Amino acid sequence: MFGVDKKEHNLMSRFKFLLEALKNFRQVGTVTRSGKALSEKITSFISKEDINILELGAGDGAITKKILERMSPNGKLLAFEINPNMFANLSKIEDSRFFPINDSAENMEKYMTEHNIDIFDSVVSAIPYIVLPEQLAQKILGLCKKNLKKGKNYMQVHYAKTLTDLYEGVFGNVETHFIMFNVPPAYAFRCINE
Repeated sequence: MFGVDKKEHNLMSRFKFLLEALKNFRQVGTVTRSGKALSEKITSFISKEDINILELGAGDGAITKKILERMSPNGKLLAFEINPNMFANLSKIEDSRFFPINDSAENMEKYMTEHNIDIFDSVVSAIPYIVLPEQLAQKILGLCKKNLKKGKNYMQVHYAKTLTDLYEGVFGNVETHFIMFNVPPAYAFRCINE
């Protein structure tokens, strides 16, 4: 970044995220981007053996970058983000394995076909299900379950513990991890597709 140091750039990125979140809270679901501790925890279940990964609610790419660090060198990451301004930032990430998509997650199967993906090895989501209509939340989670390998992980970012029943209802299990060193403190939910 010419004329801007890294610390100043991070501050500007956080400020842009805050402005976008305040304008479109129902799409973004939080007013801060995912911090390092949250990004580390939510991606800690991804391994180099995971070839095809799905990310939902990718925002401006804070978690996306950590997924790309952890995943297979010959994998594919489909990342969905519906907010056009967040998507513009997300699209700046340069990696041949990365495919940003500006569409609703309910259309994931269309993009799976386009990218020759039969099934995902991991799903990472920061979709704010708490603000979605229940029918849409159930539809997206049902598609995640259907298109995720058995025994593999669905990971969800949350800022409250209120929706554990939703994930347990779909996947039959939910493991909760509290991340105190995030602003605000957050939860990483992990479900294993049974």
